[in-house]
Amino acid sequence: RDTVGVQVRSLGGEYATVSIRGSSAEQVVIYLDGIPLNRALGGAVNLADLPLGQVESIEVYRGFTPAGLPAASIGGAVLIHTRRAKAAPAATVSASIGSYGSGEAIASVSGSRGRGDFALGFDGATGRGDFLFFDNNGTPHEPADDADARRVNNDFRRGNLSGRLTLRSGDRARLSVATDLLARDQGVPGLDCCLSPDARHSTTRWLVRPELEVPGLLGGRVLARVAADYTDYREAFDDPEGEISLSIVPIGYRNRTRSLGGEAGLVVAAPRQAISFLAARRRETAGLEDRALPGPDDLGRAARTTTVLTLENQVSLASDRLVFNPSLRYEAYDSSFDPGGAGGLVPPPSGDRYTTGKVGFRIRLGDAWILRGNAGRFVRLPDFVELFGNRGSVRGNPALSPERGRSLDLGVTASWRRPGCLLRSARAETTLFETVADDLIQFVPNSQSTVLAENLDRARIRGVELSLLLGLGSRFSGGLNLTHQTPRDISGRLTGGNLLPGRPRDELSASASLDLGRGRLFYEFTYVGRNFVDPPNTPSAALPARYLHDAGFHLRLRTGLTATLEAKNLGNERTYDYARFPLPGRSVHGRVSWEF
Repeated sequence: RDTVGVQVRSLGGEYATVSIRGSSAEQVVIYLDGIPLNRALGGAVNLADLPLGQVESIEVYRGFTPAGLPAASIGGAVLIHTRRAKAAPAATVSASIGSYGSGEAIASVSGSRGRGDFALGFDGATGRGDFLFFDNNGTPHEPADDADARRVNNDFRRGNLSGRLTLRSGDRARLSVATDLLARDQGVPGLDCCLSPDARHSTTRWLVRPELEVPGLLGGRVLARVAADYTDYREAFDDPEGEISLSIVPIGYRNRTRSLGGEAGLVVAAPRQAISFLAARRRETAGLEDRALPGPDDLGRAARTTTVLTLENQVSLASDRLVFNPSLRYEAYDSSFDPGGAGGLVPPPSGDRYTTGKVGFRIRLGDAWILRGNAGRFVRLPDFVELFGNRGSVRGNPALSPERGRSLDLGVTASWRRPGCLLRSARAETTLFETVADDLIQFVPNSQSTVLAENLDRARIRGVELSLLLGLGSRFSGGLNLTHQTPRDISGRLTGGNLLPGRPRDELSASASLDLGRGRLFYEFTYVGRNFVDPPNTPSAALPARYLHDAGFHLRLRTGLTATLEAKNLGNERTYDYARFPLPGRSVHGRVSWEF
């Protein structure tokens, strides 16, 4: 959330997504320990499905993804890595409680023996989500019926069990197996004015990925990697009264997505360059059922096969002061839909073939300055939810076309480090970026309670990112991230010249922390500018700007034992995100953690 150019959108409950540089959440590829979480069936990745208590590090690629990843998109990629075993056995446990009935328990254990090591973790969370919000009763032009209301049917229960086993054969090979099991059940309350006390959504997901890495081949000049992954994802949505879609007829979907993928890669080290190859293939199948239909409930079976070939070269010149990085990517997609007994719309089978590429460079201008730039093209096929999904407030569109376009960015970074000085460290980065997309896919309001996927003929997103990190003395550190962008509809149609929905022009986050011996005081400020939710840019429907203040105190009670008290949204702002989903007001959370 604090990374420049990155926006985390929340639906005010157990659902949040990430977008980068004005992209939609569907246009960002997210990996968990190398496993792609984006599904042909499934749209945006829910960040609440991640085992956050086990996360060790996160990599964010803004706009461009390296050729070593099997999937690329307009927004970029987020790589999430869970904890690996340390040299000595270790264990952690933590528990937290907070406002609106929220609670969380996290535990992990890791160790090693001989040439093997293991890590095992559990994350569990629950909450009622019954916060107060401002309800305009679906009549924004009639203030007489406005009132504060309490969010209903916003509860959740979630559990993650994750693990990793690694075996080493000297320095020549490493075999690892990572797995994650998720189970979640939650209410689906709907948008601000159209509450549903009964709609529910449940998810179970199992991921497993074995990976073999062999470095040092051919005298240390070749690194080889082979991996496979399997995903089994089941979800159920029940709206017994049809309240979410205002259809007044029951809705009860059961979807199961299975994915099997494999990839093989090589990195060949040559004089002043490193050449990378990747070949990947993935087969996804989705079985769709509507249990609420009076007759047969089998809607059909969707399938998509993806083949990816990439070639990348990183050339280093002038003692590594100049790095040049061109790459090519070939992608082939074969999609089909076999109807079930329930009938309905049958899209024809399709085959799509694309060749895209990018080029990047980095120049070191002395010890403190770095100049970077990238330019390339992208293609993304609509997923099955965008094509013909029906998930409560989300409606698909089988007439969607793939989105394609180009992106470029240019940035400069300056860094300063002087231990012992008042200003002990500083780092500033400024980046200009532009994305031009044809047939951009976006969700726009379709009724009071639903949004629909549509293609926008042509769009352009221009902007600037500013990031600043400061260290003052031995106790104070702070950061500032600012993104200003102009996401414009340039289709030349009726909405030409308008701003794209759901993309605020300005976003700012600032943080500060002060070390106080055994304690640390921290503060965070977030600003998200006013943004429109529909292509016509209707002023009365626009989401207002929001100003959020968070603060907390972290205390080391003894070696390995810490306590944290945090207050979020100190100003108790009654605000909204995405398509009129209300966000919680002021909340307080306390956590105790023990590492041993």
